Amino acid sequence: MASSKTAQLTDFTVDILGRYMCNGLDEALHSTDKNTQRPDRSPQSDARPFNAIIIGGGSFGGILAQHLLYADKTNSYRILVLEAGRHSLPEHFQNLPLNGQPGSEVWGLAWRTNVAGGFPGLAYTVGGRSLFFGGWSPRLLDEEITQWPAQVVTALKQQYFDEAAKQIGTDASNDFMHGKLHIALRQLLADGIKNHKVRHAIPLAQLPLHLSNAGPNPLEFLKLEAPLAVQGTPPLPGYFPVNKFSAAPLLMEAARIAQVRSGGDDVKKRLMIVPDVHVTRLVTGQRNGATVVTQVLLKQFGIEQSVPVPEDGVVIVALGTIESSRLALISFPNLPNTNLIGQNFIAHLRSNVTIRIPRSALPPGLPADSESSALFVKGKFEHGPNDFGYFHLQITASGLDKPSTDSESQLFKKIPEVDLLDALRQANDDQVVITIRGIGQMTSRNPGSKVTLSGELDEFGMPRAFVEISLTNRDNNLWNTMDEAADDVAKRTSLRSVRPASRSGQTDLRPSTDRGTIDQAAFCEAPRRPGHNPSRSWNAPDGDGSQ
Repeated sequence: MASSKTAQLTDFTVDILGRYMCNGLDEALHSTDKNTQRPDRSPQSDARPFNAIIIGGGSFGGILAQHLLYADKTNSYRILVLEAGRHSLPEHFQNLPLNGQPGSEVWGLAWRTNVAGGFPGLAYTVGGRSLFFGGWSPRLLDEEITQWPAQVVTALKQQYFDEAAKQIGTDASNDFMHGKLHIALRQLLADGIKNHKVRHAIPLAQLPLHLSNAGPNPLEFLKLEAPLAVQGTPPLPGYFPVNKFSAAPLLMEAARIAQVRSGGDDVKKRLMIVPDVHVTRLVTGQRNGATVVTQVLLKQFGIEQSVPVPEDGVVIVALGTIESSRLALISFPNLPNTNLIGQNFIAHLRSNVTIRIPRSALPPGLPADSESSALFVKGKFEHGPNDFGYFHLQITASGLDKPSTDSESQLFKKIPEVDLLDALRQANDDQVVITIRGIGQMTSRNPGSKVTLSGELDEFGMPRAFVEISLTNRDNNLWNTMDEAADDVAKRTSLRSVRPASRSGQTDLRPSTDRGTIDQAAFCEAPRRPGHNPSRSWNAPDGDGSQ
């Protein structure tokens, strides 16, 4: 099916962004064919294959494609992004005055599971879940990555942690989060940790500070600032702030630069983004004694097609954790270490505690109008000698002038209407809602938590993944520890007594507790086990799966 050469009309829109950002599969394949002609009938004997084929144009794939395009100083590297969804939003949905996020238009569930309640699934759209994620992006402590390959840790600490923080906006303190409510809650929390009133919290003096704008003698309470992927001030004079981060604007900018540099000639275009294609399998062959990918099989409009991989080409699987494992299990059934694919699956333990307190319970002198706060606490639990489990608490608060349990009612909102802004400034908030969200990491290398192939076929005739999660005693101990810390934070921020979150019932602070089995939106470790030992891993620390 030939792609439209101009922006298409829908019942309501002109698809300018989609046409300017994306290419059709027919256009991408045509641009690699030496034996055909350009639209003006001139030969294209200079056509070249794609050097990098990125499967997935979401949170990781989109950013990687942009980075590869800019890093190539020879201006010769060709990059193809294959995305199962279509283009939907130009940036994070909270940067738009949508008053809510899209639902079934983009979200879908590709796998089956034994987890009660299931999963929210994947965002099938260019930009993926980066268009919807909460933005909390804390940096791992050195002590949390002692078991990682040394070369990975070195690369992260010397380069990539800092680059990523600068890109998403977590290298600076929350420039969009300020005000007397925020200052008051931050001080209450800092005092509580200093005086050992928050069990299991890591003392602030033992935590690093990664903020670039903290000054020469930074105060320790800055370590409580929430590491949110939001940039509220311009990076340079004359520029707009990025606001809440997502991959979509990066990918859009890169696609337009590739178009301009090519002069509109697809043969010379170095980045192509092809949406609405479903990769089903990677075809392999032998080269110099190693198993390599030679073709990428995919389906579009019910028709199976393939993208060839040149000898010097690479295929990068940039899908979500579960779908990456599924594609590997389908594509590499006969590797010596195939049995390790899908193992070491880890998700997040998660608890939510919400309390609503009268403003009078907080320090005096706070303004009457709506304000918000976002804070972060890092904690750990000692399972045994030199054996720790780690967690963190995400704390949000909003002043309210009517009963509610939404602690983000004044967070992550774009309000273009000046009348509403004036109303918020004049609001007389008599209550503050505080939510404490605990995030703990499950035990690694648990044989009961894994991704396998199910007996059910999807709409493209391929086996669906089956996700198994099994909690251990270590997981439950860390979960209880995390809840204890959350209870203590609730007491400190309210200056009053609150019942432990593990109990039900109403108090004058109205606690609401939600403890899920796992954080169903986050998987903190891809089950690929990077390492040098083929008996314990199926891909090298640099991501090469050919071993």
